[in-house]
Amino acid sequence: MRRLLLLPLLTLPALAQSALSPLKDHPLLKQAEAYLLAARKSLEAQAAPLALNVQGNYLRYGYTCEPEAVCASLPEAAQSLTLALVLTPFPFGEVADGVERAQIALRRAELAYRKTRAGLEAQAVAAYGRYQEARLGVRIAEKGLELAQKALEAARKRQANPKELREAELALEEAQNRLEEARRGLALALEAARDLVDPEAPLPPIPEPKGTTPLSLEEARLNLLEAQIALEAAQRNLLPTLQGSYTRYPSGNDTLSLSLSSKTLQPTLAYTRQNPAQAATALPGGGRYRATEELRLSLSLTLSPGLFAALEAAQAQVRGAEEAFLAASRQARLQEESLKAGLLGARSALALAQSRKASAEKALEEAEKRLALGLESPLGVLQAELNLLQAELGLLQAENDLRNRLMELYQFYGELLEVNP
Repeated sequence: MRRLLLLPLLTLPALAQSALSPLKDHPLLKQAEAYLLAARKSLEAQAAPLALNVQGNYLRYGYTCEPEAVCASLPEAAQSLTLALVLTPFPFGEVADGVERAQIALRRAELAYRKTRAGLEAQAVAAYGRYQEARLGVRIAEKGLELAQKALEAARKRQANPKELREAELALEEAQNRLEEARRGLALALEAARDLVDPEAPLPPIPEPKGTTPLSLEEARLNLLEAQIALEAAQRNLLPTLQGSYTRYPSGNDTLSLSLSSKTLQPTLAYTRQNPAQAATALPGGGRYRATEELRLSLSLTLSPGLFAALEAAQAQVRGAEEAFLAASRQARLQEESLKAGLLGARSALALAQSRKASAEKALEEAEKRLALGLESPLGVLQAELNLLQAELGLLQAENDLRNRLMELYQFYGELLEVNP
């Protein structure tokens, strides 16, 4: 008998008040939570240590008697009530299979919850980043519009030629269009973030994932375990079944019994009350007897080509599940390496974006100093400010890309963000 599959319940972090708090009411997450609760209750039902069965019977008789006067002494009806208690001291056989399958179903529900929530968290983090980029894009468009307005005013003041004026007017119109487009993009980003994230709240920290077993590998392992359970059940079907029972009759109305089957090793205690009482058996030569106890043992064995075919099918299922597990292991290793390589690239891009922002800040500082000395025009300072905003956007994009790469790993492992209250 294979050992029971013991799967501890996951301690799933709760979504507290943060940018991700809207996720707790998301329909997909609610659905996953409901399925997880159903799987837990199913396991409780399978692992129940006892069960009580109540059975009532009513019989009505009709007779043909010779002579007819005999019918008057016979009972017209009979009633019985049976109370049975089925005990499960330990899971065995078919009961153990049911418990293990319920544990696997619970594990699958946990994996589904993790997969759903990790996916929603990744979508929320991406939506948060897109909103922040869109908001900074509006600021850049506003600064670009201000620069275009100042450039047009400067061209008019110095009485530039018609071509330069037309170019400045066209640049202003383009800047106005970019601002309108940026505002539309901000509205769309806000709409996309709805029900996923609160873009005005702080985003929780996203450390590197712990690197647990990938979800795909967990799912393949569960498939293998399920196939092994089916194989063991097919092997047991080829074994003989031994059943034993002990029955005691304290009186003609009462029956006490204890029964046990080798398929489940679940002892069943039963008490039956019947009316009318069981009559004593008359012997042909005179006298009567009534049984006071009964011990019964039975052995049955069923063999058929179908059972052997079922065994071969179960063996093939195990082999297929083993190969699928090996394939999932290789695929998971390759995917992990690819995701980690993307994470390294995102870190390099972030370092470069930080350098560009630092350079843009230095350029703005130098432009302001030159302006104070009369060596730079206000347009030059505005251009430096615009360049700094663009560098900040590049840095924000690099930060968001790094977070998205991290969230891809979280999805790969099925890990959840630790959101503290």
